[in-house]
Amino acid sequence: MKIIIIPNNTAMWGRHYCLAKTLAEQGHEIHYMRWELPYNITFKELLRHLATSLIPKTYAFEAFTIHKVSRLPYFWPVVNGWLFKYQAKKLFKELDADIIITESFTNETEVPKSLPFIYDLADDYAAPAEVYGSPIYKLAFKVLGIKKIMRRQTQNALAVTAVSSTLFDYAKQYNDNTHLIPNGVDSDIIKEVKKDASTLPKNPNSMIYVTGLGQWSRSIETLQAVTDLRKDFPNLELTIVGEGAEENNIRTFIAEHNAENYLHFPGVIRDRKKLFQTINQHAIGINISDKNKWRDAAHPIKVLEYSALAKKVVSTDLKEVVALGYKNIFTFSDTNGKDALKDAMRQALSYNAASREYEAISSHVLIKYNWNLLIDQLLSLIPEKEIKGARK
Repeated sequence: MKIIIIPNNTAMWGRHYCLAKTLAEQGHEIHYMRWELPYNITFKELLRHLATSLIPKTYAFEAFTIHKVSRLPYFWPVVNGWLFKYQAKKLFKELDADIIITESFTNETEVPKSLPFIYDLADDYAAPAEVYGSPIYKLAFKVLGIKKIMRRQTQNALAVTAVSSTLFDYAKQYNDNTHLIPNGVDSDIIKEVKKDASTLPKNPNSMIYVTGLGQWSRSIETLQAVTDLRKDFPNLELTIVGEGAEENNIRTFIAEHNAENYLHFPGVIRDRKKLFQTINQHAIGINISDKNKWRDAAHPIKVLEYSALAKKVVSTDLKEVVALGYKNIFTFSDTNGKDALKDAMRQALSYNAASREYEAISSHVLIKYNWNLLIDQLLSLIPEKEIKGARK
């Protein structure tokens, strides 16, 4: 099939990227609709965005064709919304596409009701403003109509795929054709990495935290907890992998504590195989972002990846993490006091299980959460009458 993907932001990572990559590997023709926003608020970036935002561009990226669409610079909801809908209709017709899979959630990137689309609810898009937003941030979310667009696209979609039980319950109110399709893991790459003995951990007290380094990541709290625990576990070390607003704070903490020998910050690792090799070199995976309405609506893709690599996991007690019920996961709640994170880390460090216990969990994850299996479930939701030729 010819499929148009509309992500929830302009970054090429996360759920939409995994879906697109797997669809391409299955032989489908994937086209991305993307746009520009000045995420790095620097004078140079603002000028570049001003000069290029209106200029459309089509180019190849990996196995995809990217269609960077025109939009007025910054935010112009009414005009940019009209431009986006016009370009979506035009692209759909030019490609003779079969279906659109969209994560979009603003009135600047709404899919026209007249086009056949699946709405992939990968997140509670309205929640960040409620949880973390300043008054200006909340105003921006209101101007962009996020709550209204989430509801309207849920109602207009041929089908809705929800990543978590929380989002499933939300979508089911507005669309009977709603299905729970969680995140997955790159089973083939992980299996390959697991066979490479050179990537196995040499230190049983090594931890790794792969995350987006936003204000919810608790990165400094994590660094401090590891530093404190080294009194009881002298060979404890931590690697943080990611990028975001907390990068400078992490580097500053490491430098001020002279901790380069046990706190490692390589930045972001985009190559999936290299990322999994790096994870596999550690004994414990960390997934400890704040527990709140936003994070509870998500699905624990990193917990799944750590588990698929047969690692112990320390995690916030997010709804979907607790629901997994895996014995390799040590959860904590902030309601249990300021030392709850350190207590969970201590439990994970002290727990010694037979390797077959972790391998059984790994095998289960690799089968149940295989992206190919999840993609097959998603494609089965497309009504045959909506497909213009059932290309396979």
